[in-house]
Amino acid sequence: MTLSATTAKAALLGRRDAVSGLLIFVTLLLALLDTFGLADLATPATLCAWAFVALEFGRLSAKQRLPIYLLLGIGCGFIAWAWSSGARIDPLAILGEHLKLAMLLAAVNFIRLSTRLEQVNDRPGPRSFVTTLGGMHLLSSVANFSSMLLVGEQLKRRDTLSSLSRIILGRGFSLAVLWSPFLSILPLVLEQVPGTELYSILPFTLGLALFGLGYTLLEVRYRYPRDLARYPGYPMTARTLMMPLCLIAAILAVSGVWPTLPTVGVVALLSLLTPLMLLTLQQGPVQASRRLVEHTLTRLADTRGEISLFLSAGFLAAGVKACIAAGLFSLPFAHTDAQVAIFVMWSIVILASLGIHQFALVATYAGLLADVTTAPTLMAIAYIIATSVSMSGSLFSGVNFILQARFNCTGRAILRNNLAYSLIMLVAASLLIYMMQLSGIH
Repeated sequence: MTLSATTAKAALLGRRDAVSGLLIFVTLLLALLDTFGLADLATPATLCAWAFVALEFGRLSAKQRLPIYLLLGIGCGFIAWAWSSGARIDPLAILGEHLKLAMLLAAVNFIRLSTRLEQVNDRPGPRSFVTTLGGMHLLSSVANFSSMLLVGEQLKRRDTLSSLSRIILGRGFSLAVLWSPFLSILPLVLEQVPGTELYSILPFTLGLALFGLGYTLLEVRYRYPRDLARYPGYPMTARTLMMPLCLIAAILAVSGVWPTLPTVGVVALLSLLTPLMLLTLQQGPVQASRRLVEHTLTRLADTRGEISLFLSAGFLAAGVKACIAAGLFSLPFAHTDAQVAIFVMWSIVILASLGIHQFALVATYAGLLADVTTAPTLMAIAYIIATSVSMSGSLFSGVNFILQARFNCTGRAILRNNLAYSLIMLVAASLLIYMMQLSGIH
């Protein structure tokens, strides 16, 4: 390819990034106004979101496109079945099933604007491992998959990761999924499971996250004692971790003071405003505005994979709901309880390990069980822990795709790292769900 052709191609991609970034940014603004009830803008927001997907779909990798094809194909099958049986189908409502999650994913991307890694000078050893794991856990709670890339680049040696580094990246991220409203599954559950509330879920999922971190520390102490004794790690400064701590505190404060506000909307709004305010304080309003515009035009299109996947999962979930509403099939459960929650949790993990995306599974189960969910807190915890365990344990998860593709980790090594951990977490969650039911928590 000649230099002029390369330059022309780069310019074309730059223009596409700009158009796509503007489309998803407009989607974000319209969806925010609709979420807070300030204007009825769900229809234009949905159209902008799917226009973004259509424009960016060709840039997805084959691995990213395959689950989207499956979700859309199966969703079309359910919708056609419902329509042929006389059900009324609203195309825009079906396309907009997960619009608020697309809004959230776009907003969280702006957190990158003020995310910087700074290392503490510390000696290698157990303390370095603990502080690196804790830092990775907190950073990933707001920075999403970019935290794996940022921290992983600092931890890799000879273009790969040691066992301890794989544990830090995989479990540090997946355990944050249990409690962080800035990651996808908690907002998905709050939206899709009727009767769930943030504060009814967090104490239990946060407890499971602490249990998982504690188990991880014990495991590495007895399983990798020599590596742990000389592990260099990448301990992070308080300044690096201040942003996630402030964001989490703000979300909890707002949800506590104004519990009626939509959690997804609050998280999206804070994800957008907090980096902008920090940049304004550090660099002034002009430079902050310039950085915001630059990020929108050059980096916001990077959300193409996640947004396409979530909108497609919503399309499938809407198709399932349409069939249920039309009475086309009956459920094996008339209500939900601890047994149902545990069955769903284990089945999601098993199916995810076979290659079905965990978010698609959660969307499908939540759609199927929406009308019979009589124990929303138990079901929410089942969905969340299943997603977390699948992210660290399934070779087909985004977490392990990054470990394999970016850091040259083998599937066998990943499974060896996480098999015992996955079983322990599932057993602990099963016991917790049974104890909650016995305590009268549903």
